[in-house]
Amino acid sequence: MPEVPFRYYVIAFRDYVMSGEFSDSDASDAASCFIRLVLQKLEQQPRYIVPIMPELLSAVEHVARNQTAFHAKESIYGSFLKMLSRIHSLYDEAKDRYRRL
Repeated sequence: MPEVPFRYYVIAFRDYVMSGEFSDSDASDAASCFIRLVLQKLEQQPRYIVPIMPELLSAVEHVARNQTAFHAKESIYGSFLKMLSRIHSLYDEAKDRYRRL
């Protein structure tokens, strides 16, 4: 997917995750997919996501800090807080690269 449509749809995905309008059984997958998508884009295609990270960061932090509220067992989904730490690190590095361009 090209960058601009990706940005549009990931904002919609953020809104969906934050709305909580899904069943408890879907909550863990929604939260995991969202936080992993942000992480994956920062790792592999940062230019796609860095421009909208200010709009995503509070939602990513909310998901990471409320892993149990999303019924996402760490033994299955991994640690959202560890992913958040990696996201912050990658975002800080990417911001610096974009400022230098």
